[in-house]
Amino acid sequence: MAVGLKMHKIANEIINERISEVVDNYDFEKQIEINPNGCPLYQQNQKCHNIEDLNCFFCYCPKYDRTVKEGKCKIDSPKGKYIEGIDGKIFDCSDCDYPHKKENAIKLFDNLFR
Repeated sequence: MAVGLKMHKIANEIINERISEVVDNYDFEKQIEINPNGCPLYQQNQKCHNIEDLNCFFCYCPKYDRTVKEGKCKIDSPKGKYIEGIDGKIFDCSDCDYPHKKENAIKLFDNLFR
């Protein structure tokens, strides 16, 4: 467990067995049906990222670095850019779809427990 989470072996096995199932549950189309009030965009059937098979498990990216005032990307996504904000520049990653692809969401989720 790289993150340092000490979990009981059985709990870790259950999580590892169900990662795909949990992430699948956050498929955009599935969320519209089972959780229509979970996001204002679900009610409008509108995606925040225009990609096929949008996955909403990570509504925000855990790879966004908030340790610096202007923010930055921990994976150096080429789709990110700095824009002018209220208090100066800020890293804008709204064009990046990395955490919203099922295979990447599974990797990110899996990394939390290894």
